[in-house]
Amino acid sequence: MGETGTRLRRLNINLLYALHAVLEAPTLTAAARSVALSQPAMSAKLRQLRDHFGDELVIYGDRKLRTALGEALCARTGRLLREVDDTFNLTLDFDPATARQTITIAAPEAIELMFLSRVIPNMRARAPGLRIRTVPFVHGSVHRLFDAGVDMAIVPDAMVDPDLSSQSLFSHRLTGMVWREHPFTALSMDEADYLAAQHGAASEEIEGAMFGAYGPEHVLARRDVVIRTGLYSMLPLLALGSELIVTASDWFAQYNAAILPLRLVTLPFLNASSELVAQWQPYRAREPVIAWLIDALMRGARAIGAPHPQIG
Repeated sequence: MGETGTRLRRLNINLLYALHAVLEAPTLTAAARSVALSQPAMSAKLRQLRDHFGDELVIYGDRKLRTALGEALCARTGRLLREVDDTFNLTLDFDPATARQTITIAAPEAIELMFLSRVIPNMRARAPGLRIRTVPFVHGSVHRLFDAGVDMAIVPDAMVDPDLSSQSLFSHRLTGMVWREHPFTALSMDEADYLAAQHGAASEEIEGAMFGAYGPEHVLARRDVVIRTGLYSMLPLLALGSELIVTASDWFAQYNAAILPLRLVTLPFLNASSELVAQWQPYRAREPVIAWLIDALMRGARAIGAPHPQIG
């Protein structure tokens, strides 16, 4: 074993908990309390950590500041502690009828609304003791979600991380959503009428995440968007009582047209489609709980089938 291995053997793993507490807690007293140590004992741990890293790590004053190394270590310590907990709590026994654990699923708001809202009730019926927690998708690296303790991420294919395990769930396309009293009454709209109208839309970030980036010459970029929202759930409300056209996922639009006074308008010139993809960490692929979760998502995807082009 080399010098690095020798140094690691000399370190007590409890120092990792102390390091995480010092980096995360606002004060040294709060850090000590979080790991059930006295403040003098935590001060001794901090001195040991500073000696090990050759860095102050945190600087206490009117407010706590992390050094550059402290910032770099912060996310790593959280991930390492979760992996330690996963390791010592790992079991290959999973019976959904009797399971009493928590599963965390991350997804963009649109996917929560149009997919997870339909899937989770069925999951709860099959595993009544399971606690299911959904958290927002953080735009950017999917790896950050797993660093934060997520078990499964459901993302549009534009966000898929090729280094993670994946399972395609189903496809969705873009469609138009208008108020039932909208002056345009046809079931289909051509590009000229689409560009002549005013539009409500999700933010560029959300649209790009759901259906990929589009250039300045794309029809979506040439729309007259008079209002944008950062919440996908707001889109149908933008259409209600207005002459705006709202472009959204066909599944999401169909769901809202079934419960609100809205109509769907086919947009044949918008041929963009996107896959919804489940992703998880490759090393967890053989865990029964992950296999069960993938099966539950696939059951949900099969049950959904394909969206109807129109709602009566």
